[in-house]
Parts: sequence; C-alpha cells; structure tokens
Amino acid sequence: MTDTRFSALKREPLIEEKLPSANPAVGLIKGARIRFAPGQPTGLHRHPISTVGVVTKGSFDFQREGEEARLLETGDAFFEPAGHTILRFDNASDDEPAEIVCFYLGDTENRPSIEMLDGGMDSQLGRGD
Repeated sequence: MTDTRFSALKREPLIEEKLPSANPAVGLIKGARIRFAPGQPTGLHRHPISTVGVVTKGSFDFQREGEEARLLETGDAFFEPAGHTILRFDNASDDEPAEIVCFYLGDTENRPSIEMLDGGMDSQLGRGD
C-alpha cells in the first residue's frame, strides 16, 4: 500500500452547452473580470459571440430570452449564446458588490464582445431610475 500526500483531482461538471450556429468559428478566446456595484444591472444586451463564465463573488439574477430567470451564486457557471438576448444579468444584492469572469469565444480581435440593446446602457449606468 502506497501512502499518498494528495487524493486524485476530481472534475465536477459545471456546464456543457452546444455553440449556436450564430457563433463564428472559434479562433480566439478573450477573458475579462467584470465587477458590479451593489444592485447594478448589466442592462439589456446580446453577444455576437458566445460567452461562458463563472460567478466569482456574490450572486446574480440571470435570464436569457425565452427562459425562466434563475439565481447564479458564487461558483456557478453561465452561458450566453451568440445572438441570444440576455434580459437580466444583474447583481442580486443591493448591499454587496459582485463579480464574474467571462470568456468570449470569438474569431478575430476586432469583433465586439457585446451589443447593448435599447435602454441597456442607461440601465447599466443607473440613468433614469
């Protein structure tokens, strides 16, 4: 019997999603850390390239168009498919900041990673509350 210092690493599945046909052939991955103030929404938006990530701090109210809203908590993975509208991706706490790390599955350096939709940026910046 061999004593080991560590146990074998375990891989806990977090997410598995098919890339939509709207996603270009992936030739470049960009990553970003995004920090949200307490209560801050992302605003209505969509991505021309698919986005996958994980909540690294706090919790978020998340809703893709045509789906029920759900709560994402620290450690939860998320997927925003290319071409799909994201109705909500909002810090769920009015008292604590929150943070996500996103990876954008793109094809070129100059393709934008996000498209803000009507009123989305105003919402994100807290204009007109």
